[in-house]
Amino acid sequence: MRRIAWLLLFLASPAVAAVDPPVPIDPEEAVALIAEVDASKYEGADRLIVFDRTEVDVEESGLSHRYEHRLVKVLEPEGALALASLRFDYDPASNVVDILAVRIHRADSTRVDVDVSDIRDATAPAHLIYWGGRMVVLGLPPLEPGDAVESIIHKKGFQIAYLGAEGAGEEDERYIPPMRGHFYDVVLFRDALPCAEKTYTVHLSREKPLQYSLYNGEVMSSLTFGDGTLVYRFWKKDMPALPHEAKMPDASDFVPKVVMATVTDWEEKSRWFYQVNEDRDIFGWTPEIEEEVRKITRGLKSEDEKIAALLHWVGQNIRYSGLNMGEGEGYTLHPGTMSFRDRCGVCKDIAGMLVTMLRAAGYPTFAAMTMAGSRVERIPADQFNHCVVALQKEDGSYLMLDPTWAPWNNPIWNRWEGEQNYVIGTSEGEDLMMIPAFAPGDNQLDIVSDAKIGKDGALEGVLLLEGKGALDGRIRSAAADRSKRDVEAGIETWLAAISPRAELVDYTFSDPRDFTINSRLRIEYRVPRFAELLENDLVYRSPALRFIAENERLSRLAYVPDNEEREQGVFVWGPQTITIRETIQLPSGYKAEEPDDVSVDEAIASASLDWKAAGGKLTLIGEGVLEKRQFSAEEYPGARKARNAIVDASKDDLFAVR
Repeated sequence: MRRIAWLLLFLASPAVAAVDPPVPIDPEEAVALIAEVDASKYEGADRLIVFDRTEVDVEESGLSHRYEHRLVKVLEPEGALALASLRFDYDPASNVVDILAVRIHRADSTRVDVDVSDIRDATAPAHLIYWGGRMVVLGLPPLEPGDAVESIIHKKGFQIAYLGAEGAGEEDERYIPPMRGHFYDVVLFRDALPCAEKTYTVHLSREKPLQYSLYNGEVMSSLTFGDGTLVYRFWKKDMPALPHEAKMPDASDFVPKVVMATVTDWEEKSRWFYQVNEDRDIFGWTPEIEEEVRKITRGLKSEDEKIAALLHWVGQNIRYSGLNMGEGEGYTLHPGTMSFRDRCGVCKDIAGMLVTMLRAAGYPTFAAMTMAGSRVERIPADQFNHCVVALQKEDGSYLMLDPTWAPWNNPIWNRWEGEQNYVIGTSEGEDLMMIPAFAPGDNQLDIVSDAKIGKDGALEGVLLLEGKGALDGRIRSAAADRSKRDVEAGIETWLAAISPRAELVDYTFSDPRDFTINSRLRIEYRVPRFAELLENDLVYRSPALRFIAENERLSRLAYVPDNEEREQGVFVWGPQTITIRETIQLPSGYKAEEPDDVSVDEAIASASLDWKAAGGKLTLIGEGVLEKRQFSAEEYPGARKARNAIVDASKDDLFAVR
C-alpha cells in the first residue's frame, strides 16, 4: 500500500488533530545535535538515539493521534546494517501507521530525503495468534558510521497490552478505544539503545484529566495549560542502553517508567470488562454445551472434583490458536459457543469457554484480566497480557482458575504465577488483587536414585521422579502428546548429563491424563565405563547430582544464572524444593570413602548434601530450595552460592578403595 504525502494526508483528514505534526529539524540544527552527543559515554553501542520525542493528542472520544519523531546516529558498521530499513507493525482493524518523513543526515553534513511513498505493506509474521497483523517497511540508502536517520511517524488508534496496537468521522470509529472516551499508556524511559533525550507529551481536554505515577527511578514531569487542554510532559536525558542479563525480570519492573490513565480506578475498569462481555452474551450456552458439562461431571461427588474436571476438559480440548472473529477481537472474549465449535482460541477465549461451562454447571463465574511475568501498578492503565477465570464461592471470595496453563498440569492455577496481579470483571467492580505467593514445597521435585556399579565400571541405575505443582507439568508434559521416539529423545537428553555414554533401557510414566495424582516417571538406564578403575581405587560421581544439577527444565536452582557480577535482579517464575535420596552400590570388595557434607543456608536459597558411607555402599540425602520467584541483585549471590554448591558437588569425584 502506498501512502500519499503526509501534508496532503492531514489537510484531507475530516478530523484534524489539535497538535501540529512535527517536521524535520533544520539541517544546521541536525548537524549540531549529531555532533554534540558524546558517543564515548555509550561505549559498546552501535547506534545512539539522539532524541526520541513522542507527542499524543487525545480526542474527546478517546481516539489518539501519536507522532513519533526520532533521530538515531550510526556509531558502528553493525548499526548501519541494523538501520537498513524501518519497520512498523499495526493492526488494520484498530490502528494505522503512516511514515510522514524520513531524512538521512550524512556525516559530511549533506542530507537525503527518502521517498516515504516507496514503502512495502505486508502481512506481519505470526505464531499461534493470527489476527491479521500487518507491517509497513521502508528501505533506506546505505549508511556509514557518523550518519543519522531522522524519522517522523503518525499512529492513529489505541493499543492493547494483550497483543499489540488496537484503535472523528465515521471512518475513525474502529480506532476509538474500547473504553470510549478514555486514554492510557505505559512509557518506559530506558531501552536496548542508549538515548541522549526522550520526551513524551500528551494533550487532553481539561474535562478529562490524566492521573499518572512514576516508578523505578527518576523521570522529570510537568503539567501546563494549553488552549482548552491539559498538557502533560515527561522527559529524561542521558539514558544508557539497557544491558541484557540472563533471567532478568521484565523491563517494566525496574526501568524508569510512567503509568497514566484517565480511568478513575480499577473498579471502573472491572465494570467495563464485565459489561463489554455480558452485552455480547459471550458466556451464553447451548443444549450441546450443557450436555457436555453433564457428561464431564457425571459421577463426581464434590464441587472441587467437578470444577477441576471442567477446567481440565477445557485445557485439554481447546487448543491455543488465535483466529480473528472481527469486531472486538483483542479485548472481548470469543463466545463460548464459538470456542466450543472451533475448539481453539487464545487465553481470553479459553478462559471464556471455562466461564461458559462453569455457568452452565451452576457456578457464578467471571473472566479476569492478569499480567503474567511482571507487576501491575496501581494506576488503572491496561497492563494485562493474559486472561483467567474467577469462581465466586459462597463466602464471596474467589477461586482463581487458569485453563490456558491447565493442559498436562494437575493444579488449577499456574504455580509459576504466584504474586500475580489481576482484576476480575464484575457488575459491582473489583479492585486490583494479587495471587498469594507459593511456597517452595508447592513446586516440589522428589528424586530417588538407585545405582549399582559393576566390576567393569559400568553403571546400572533407576531414577524415580515425582513432581508436584509446576514440576508435575514438567514431568507430565515429557510424555504427553509426544511420539515414542520424541519421548525417548527427551529422556536421553536428561540422561546425557550423567554421561554422554548413558543408554536408556526402559521408562514408565504415570497416566498423563490422570490429574488426580502427581505425575511420576521411572527411568532405567545404564552407562558403560562410568567409573574409572585404578589399581586399588574406584573413581565415580553421583548420578543423581549429575542428572539434576544443571537441568534447567526440572530445577529452578539450575535456572539461576552463574554470573560473577549482576546489575539486575533475577526472575525464575517460581520457588522450588528438590529432594534427593540416592544409594550407590559399589563392586564387591570396594569400600566407599565418605565425602564432605555440603551446607549452604542463605535467606534466598539453601543446599544440603549429607553423605553416609557404609562398606560398599554410599548414600546421599540432599535438598535444594529456592525461596522466591523473583529476587534482587543483592540477594543474587546467595542464590548463586546454593546453585553452585550443587553444581560443584555434581562434578566432584567420589572414591572407593579395596
